[in-house]
Amino acid sequence: MSTVQGAAPRRGRSLPFKLPARSGLQEYTLVGVVLLLLIVGAILEPDAFLTSDNMLNVLRQASVVGVIAIGMTFVIATSGIDLSVGSMAAAASVAGGQLADSGSLMFVLGALGMGVLLGGINAGAIAYGKVVPFIATLAMFTMARGLGLWMSDKQPVSIFDLEFVRWFGNGEVLGIPSAAVVFLAVTALAWVLLNRTPYGRYVVAVGGNREAARIAGVNVRRIVFSVYVISGLCVGIAAILLSGRLASASPIVGNLYELDAIAAVVIGGTALAGGRASIVGTFLGVITFALIFNLLTLMDLATEIQQVTKGLIILAAVLIQRRER
Repeated sequence: MSTVQGAAPRRGRSLPFKLPARSGLQEYTLVGVVLLLLIVGAILEPDAFLTSDNMLNVLRQASVVGVIAIGMTFVIATSGIDLSVGSMAAAASVAGGQLADSGSLMFVLGALGMGVLLGGINAGAIAYGKVVPFIATLAMFTMARGLGLWMSDKQPVSIFDLEFVRWFGNGEVLGIPSAAVVFLAVTALAWVLLNRTPYGRYVVAVGGNREAARIAGVNVRRIVFSVYVISGLCVGIAAILLSGRLASASPIVGNLYELDAIAAVVIGGTALAGGRASIVGTFLGVITFALIFNLLTLMDLATEIQQVTKGLIILAAVLIQRRER
């Protein structure tokens, strides 16, 4: 079992505390689920499912929610929640759109800046204002959506002329969708941050036992503040990918993205109660949902069936977590 290193214990007492084991079993299970889905899809839709075009489309569509889910993993690892990421994505997209006349770079900076700003507001309210994460992010859920509608005058902003931004949404790198490359890069960086740095250990420690982390010398407020800023940064990146794909910055995008992100994080093995997190699990959770809904769409099943399926998967993942705890 890992212990938190590099933190000076207070009052001269050595109080190391153990972190919960990572959810390796759930990751292996998800790998099996992904393989099973590929086999089932090949049987049910042999002419369409396993084609290269469809698989690349799955990756492209999964990338936006995937980047948001990576940020959500850090939040949930601290036993927090962020219900505002979908609305924040819309506001970040519109913020970039307001600067579209100044070129692609300004669009990117505007989207990233708005994402970090709104994430920082959540962070300040939760870490220093001591507002419950559910309430703070629920308030941001409505505020960010209203901000996006206000900035855009309730109209989408065209960014068709921003070829660089559109490349992020629809371009390719060596035949792989550029959005998927961004998703993979964000996943890799997050994995290193969570699993190979003291900061990652502190994030998990704060979620596992906040008081023990404080006694061991971890600045709990700073850690909690930082994870919501990371979530905001990921929202900004996702807003760029989404706007590039749509060739517009719309104030109504991102509806229910928070639920999709939370679902992917939960089935990936990150504990809702905090103290356990898996970036690889989140990545596999995103891919699992993307494959399931792609297959259901190819089978021409109703949207209601897809929503019921998602709910059942989430419920099963939570029940598994409760049994493990």
